Amino acid sequence: MNNLEGLPMLQKTHDLWYKIHVLLYDLCNIATDRTSESRTLATTDELYISAPYFTPSEAALIKSTQILPPTLSELPEFEELEYDEPESETVGAVPLLSDPITIEEAIKGCLQNFFEKRRASGDARPCGPHDMGPIYLAAFGIAKEELKDEKFLSRLRRSGLPGLEEEAAGKKDGQVKKGSKKGSKKR
Repeated sequence: MNNLEGLPMLQKTHDLWYKIHVLLYDLCNIATDRTSESRTLATTDELYISAPYFTPSEAALIKSTQILPPTLSELPEFEELEYDEPESETVGAVPLLSDPITIEEAIKGCLQNFFEKRRASGDARPCGPHDMGPIYLAAFGIAKEELKDEKFLSRLRRSGLPGLEEEAAGKKDGQVKKGSKKGSKKR
C-alpha cells in the first residue's frame, strides 16, 4: 500500500479501518469502559498506535499516511496548531494548509501546545477522552457519531479487536489459520 494515497487507502482496508475505529472508540470511552481502558493501557506507543490495536507494519503505515492538517474549526479545543515543517514548505512560519503531512505529524502538532502547557505543570501525560480523542477524530476524519453506530458497536461487542493476540497465539501454537480444512494432513 502507498501511504501517499491518504485516508481513502486506509478506508479501503476494512479490517484496518475497523481497528482505527476501535482505537478512537477506546480513546473517547476510556473513562467509562473497562475494556477500552485495558486496551489503551496495553499500548506501547506514545500515540497509542501500536499493539494491541495494530501490527508493527500497520502502525508504520498509519503513522506515515499523508493527510491535510486538521484546522482549528475541526479542533476548537486547541488555541493554535503548530507543525514542525521544513521552511521550504511554509510561507513565513505558517504551514500551507494544503500541504499534506503525516498522521503522526498531525497528531503531534495538535498536541504540541498541550504538552508544553502540561510540562510546565509537571504532568505531560495526555488524557484520552479529553485530549487525544478529538485530535484522532479530526486526523482520521471520523465523526463521533460513527463510534455510536449500532452496527459498529455490535461488531465491537461481538468480536472485540481482531486478534493480534489470536494471530500471535496461532503462529506460536502452530495452528492453521482459518480457511484451511480440518483434518487435512501434511504429506
